[in-house]
Amino acid sequence: MKAPIKTAEEFELLFSEAASMERPAMYRLMLLLSVRLGLRPMEIAGLDSSWFRGAELRIPLGHSKRKSGRSIAISEEIREALAVHMAGRTGRVFLNQRGEAMNGGGISMAMRRLYQRAGVEGSCYSGRRTLATTLVDKGVPLPVVQSVLGHSNLSTTAHYIEVTDAMVRRALFG
Repeated sequence: MKAPIKTAEEFELLFSEAASMERPAMYRLMLLLSVRLGLRPMEIAGLDSSWFRGAELRIPLGHSKRKSGRSIAISEEIREALAVHMAGRTGRVFLNQRGEAMNGGGISMAMRRLYQRAGVEGSCYSGRRTLATTLVDKGVPLPVVQSVLGHSNLSTTAHYIEVTDAMVRRALFG
């Protein structure tokens, strides 16, 4: 089953719930990385503070699904959330309660907990699928969406996109 696409209102609920949780800065950053960059749980889990360089996130070779590296532009909002979460610390970005590096399963579980507490159906991949759909809805060319998501095949990117009513209306009536 594909992760459901979320509305702006549902993401507002998620960000509001993240602010009320224990470790709110961690949950906010996780959610931003999922929603704004479409990162996979394994990519979020593997992040190191040294990979954030100015307005760019550079994921090195071997730390992405297809084992290639990639660079993604990041916003001031993400840079600020990272600084708040890290609080001067360097190294692995996401640590569990024991101070150990989280893995992809831990990130997925944390995101599931956030969605459940907010009363929103979804998962870590809802942010990724919503981002892909939103970009296409805005008219972003598919190869750009493919690059953002880090896919090697355009057909994989197509599986992340849901056709919206607005897309159909524009296709039929301009």
